[in-house]
Amino acid sequence: MSQYVAAYDVSNDRQRQRVSRVLEEYGVRVQRSVYLVWLTPEEVPELRRAIGPLLAATDQFDVFPVDERGVRRRFSWQRGQENCAPVIVVDEWCEKSRIS
Repeated sequence: MSQYVAAYDVSNDRQRQRVSRVLEEYGVRVQRSVYLVWLTPEEVPELRRAIGPLLAATDQFDVFPVDERGVRRRFSWQRGQENCAPVIVVDEWCEKSRIS
């Protein structure tokens, strides 16, 4: 059995409660949308089948391994975040004070 952190961002209140109930079967809540769960290799697809239908296209659900079995990849079950262009903020007051 391996330890994972499951984190989610689900927009619909009812679906979010259902996701929470599913995760309570596998572990304990550590924050509102974050659970510490223990899964066997066989339970990973089982969890995916239970959670997948509860997610909308814009929702996010991630499972991160946290045990000591070496580096493993992160599992992400919904569309990843799009890369955004960097935002640069220039404070006008700072710019004027440098000129003076």
